[in-house]
Amino acid sequence: MSVQAAAFLGAPECAPEGRPRGLTAYGERVFGYLARSDQRRWAFTYLWGLLRTPGRKTVRRMAQTLDLSQTAPQALQQFVTSSPWDWGPAQLELARIALEATPDAVWTAKPVLLRKRGSHSVGLRPGVLPGTGRRVNCQTGIGLFLSGRGHSIPVAWRLLLDHTWCGDPERRRRARIPDELSPRPAWALVLEMLEQFAAAGVAESAPVVLGRDFAQGAHQVAAHLTHRGRDFVVEVPPGQPLVEVAAGAARPSPYAFSVSDAESLVAAHRRGTVSAPPGRAETVSTVVRLLPSGRPAPAAHQAHRLVAEVTSAPKRPSWYWITSLRDAQPVAVRVLARRTAVTEAAVRDVHNELGLLDFEGRSYPGWHHHMTLASAAYLYHRLETGRPVPGSQ
Repeated sequence: MSVQAAAFLGAPECAPEGRPRGLTAYGERVFGYLARSDQRRWAFTYLWGLLRTPGRKTVRRMAQTLDLSQTAPQALQQFVTSSPWDWGPAQLELARIALEATPDAVWTAKPVLLRKRGSHSVGLRPGVLPGTGRRVNCQTGIGLFLSGRGHSIPVAWRLLLDHTWCGDPERRRRARIPDELSPRPAWALVLEMLEQFAAAGVAESAPVVLGRDFAQGAHQVAAHLTHRGRDFVVEVPPGQPLVEVAAGAARPSPYAFSVSDAESLVAAHRRGTVSAPPGRAETVSTVVRLLPSGRPAPAAHQAHRLVAEVTSAPKRPSWYWITSLRDAQPVAVRVLARRTAVTEAAVRDVHNELGLLDFEGRSYPGWHHHMTLASAAYLYHRLETGRPVPGSQ
C-alpha cells in the first residue's frame, strides 16, 4: 500500500477474512453507514471480488476467486440487486476521499455506453459504439468525476432513461424506476449530481470542465453554473451560436446584434493576425455571449470567454471552449480543458477492468449499486498503487 493510501485507510496488514486491512478500513469509511452488518460485510466482499477476480466479474466468478460458500453468489446478487440501501452516502464519501487525495481536482463528466446482450437491462436503448460506428443495444451511464492532472476518479453515476422506459408503467414497475423520475438529457443529469454534492458541501467551488459530449446543452449549463457562481470550461462545436462582445462594450442592444459561430469568429480573428507556422497550434481568445443552438436571441446573456486552439495541419482537430474564467490566460484554460482526456482514460480503465460490462443491471437500484461499488474499487486501487488498474495501459 502507498504512503498516501495508508494515511487514508490505515495499516496494510491482512484482516482475518483475508482482505487487506486497508480495504477493510476503506470499506468501513465508504459503506459504514449501512444499517445492517450483513450489508456491510457483503459490500466489503463485493469490493474485494471486483479487485481480485480476473476477467469477467460475475458474482459466481467472484465467489469462486474468493473461495466463498456455495450460497455466496446468491447473497452477493441479493445485496446488489434487491437490498434496499441508499448509494448516495457512499458516493459522497468517495468524493471526500478523492478530494483529500487530489486537492486541485475539478469536476468532469463522461457518458459511458455499456453494451448489453439481453433485452431486460434497465434503460436499454440503441447506441453507437465510439470509434466503430456499430449500432448496439446498450445502457448509457453518465459518470461524474473528480479529476486531477494525472488521474480521474468516478464518484457518482446516473442512468440515462428515455420515454420508452419512463412512459411504460409495467417496465417502470419491473425495473423499480422511482415514480418521480422523468427523461432528462445528459447535461441535466450532470447538473443534478453537481447540485447534490454542493448541497452536501462537497467540492462546491471546484470548477466544472465538460467535453463536447455535453455541448448540446452548453447554453443551459453555462447559464445554470453562472447563476450558481461556479466557474466552468465547456467545449462547444465549431457551429455554436455566439455574439462577440467588443472590448469595453455594454450589453448588446436587443434590436441590433450580429450572430456568428465559434469557427467563424476565430477565423475572422486569425485573418487579422500573423498566422502560426504550418502544423503548429494557434490560440485565439475573445469575449462572447453564448446563445442557444437553433434559437439565437439577443437577450442579455452573461459574457464569457471563447478560447480556441486551431491549426492548419490536415486531420488535426481544432478545439473551442466557452469559459467563465474571463481573466485567465488561454493556456490555463487549455490545461483545465485537457482534464477531460484524463477522464476518458479513467473510463476505459473502469470499463475494461472493474466489471462495468459484467453486470446485467435489470433494476434501477441494482445498476446504481453496482456502479457505486465499481467506482469504490477503482478509487481504492488508485490509492493503493498510485497507478491505473492492471491491463489498462
